[in-house]
Amino acid sequence: MENNFDNLLEQLGMGKWNLIVILLFGYWCAQIPSNSLSGTYLAPSLEHSCKIPDDGFPIYTEKDGNETIEEACWYNKETPEGMEKMPCTEWDFDNSTYLTTLTSEFQMFCENEYLKPTFQSMYFLGALIAGPICGLLSDSYGRKTVLSVGMATYAVLSNITCWLPNLSSILAVRFILGLMHPTSISVTYTLAMEQSAPRHRSAVGILTCLPWVIGYFTWSGQAYLIREWRWLMVSVPLPSLLAVPVLWFVDESPRWLILKGFHEQAVKVLQRAARLNKATLPPEEELRSLMKLMQTESSPYKSQPQPGTSHVMKLLKIMRDEIFILFWTPVMRRITLCLYCLFLVCGTVYYGLSISGGNLGTDPYIYMALCGVMEIPGSTITLPMVNILGRKRSNIFCFLVTGVSLMLLTFIPKGWVATTMALIGKMTISGAYQIVYLHATELFPTEVRVRGLGTCSMVSKTGSIIVPYIINALGSIYWWGPSVLCGGISIVACMVYSLVPETLGMALPNTVADLEKVEEKKKRKDLAHDIEEVTSMTPDKITSLST
Repeated sequence: MENNFDNLLEQLGMGKWNLIVILLFGYWCAQIPSNSLSGTYLAPSLEHSCKIPDDGFPIYTEKDGNETIEEACWYNKETPEGMEKMPCTEWDFDNSTYLTTLTSEFQMFCENEYLKPTFQSMYFLGALIAGPICGLLSDSYGRKTVLSVGMATYAVLSNITCWLPNLSSILAVRFILGLMHPTSISVTYTLAMEQSAPRHRSAVGILTCLPWVIGYFTWSGQAYLIREWRWLMVSVPLPSLLAVPVLWFVDESPRWLILKGFHEQAVKVLQRAARLNKATLPPEEELRSLMKLMQTESSPYKSQPQPGTSHVMKLLKIMRDEIFILFWTPVMRRITLCLYCLFLVCGTVYYGLSISGGNLGTDPYIYMALCGVMEIPGSTITLPMVNILGRKRSNIFCFLVTGVSLMLLTFIPKGWVATTMALIGKMTISGAYQIVYLHATELFPTEVRVRGLGTCSMVSKTGSIIVPYIINALGSIYWWGPSVLCGGISIVACMVYSLVPETLGMALPNTVADLEKVEEKKKRKDLAHDIEEVTSMTPDKITSLST
């Protein structure tokens, strides 16, 4: 059944119909880094010193046992009771790198030090909450509806950040932007993949993320040229508004329409696709027969309410089925849990390396630009890798190289050698992130695909929320601590990946039942192979094995 629909997509080919969504997704990806990675330039760690009043005295503390530094948060003041420690209320800042920042404007240091990682984490907190919700909404109400709301909201809010007067409102907008992140990114990616034939899916899954690298790189250049944070956030988000009118030309996913029973709309979408791609469709009667067959193969893992069940209980059962369907069967459960682990590692390591340039003793603009450059091979070399080696072996290799390069930082002094090793890790974790996203899209069935990707995104953002605090705390003790931690969990990801099935050349499953059938066929094939091996044994071989 799923093979028939993939054959239909092969017949439609790659043309204007596909390119509308692919180009929209690529353009949108280029707009995201300026918000998801904005903490690097908007709320950086700044060198600052206390403006001590005329009647005050500086406080000196020892650092590393042999260096004396002046305390930046406190000073001594002589009172009738003696010398008293007073909190600093005014500061001088080192403006050699940044002219104005959130850190200096809202005093995000001393007792407010926690606000720097909080600014970065609020975005990912919103993404964490939105992940499963946007998946549920997209699987229930359609891909186009959800991505339209997400893109439009994100574009408008990112353009008003510069006008907000206080930190509370800025953090609130950051949270809402985070809510819209998976709503726009995950859903659009899924839509592009569901419209692609199997032979184009690897290229679409990998190359559509390349514009993210362009956005990553240009964000560093824009921040270098505009050193005042409000002016930076006036100019950078403006192009995101251009994506909103394109949504008018985007079609709903025909796979989703068929599974939900909207066959008339699905026929119209496929006919438009054939017209734009200059392809020929099978007769309409054949199309409708295929659609009916796909819909009848709905998941048997949803429970049916008993007669007489109250409306509240029916609603609770529906919610239970919608939430727990990702864990309903052994195969689905294993895949979901493994992907959660892999996405957690990717989110932690990727964003940890993206914002930890200060710990390596490197200029933040150069480091961020180099990170963007290193994502180019991570976004291109992975395409032939996944087509030749498959998704599984390619990602085990990427996680292994990431882990080894970061673990070596324990033995390397701070400087350009350490930065080079971190950048190698950045390159391979970028490739791993893209491959695991492609792999997850092919593993989750259509009926739960966005929900699965949404919850994976939620788990990924859990790592992204935690890692700024890890860098802020652990990096102040051991400069290499955060990187080595990221390297260790990358090695763990290699072992977890051994439990995930390969999907190279496989058709996209439409239902959880399809996934179970594929696994059952694989088991029967393996069993038949074992039986064939046993029955083909010669007496001499049996005797040698027994001895």
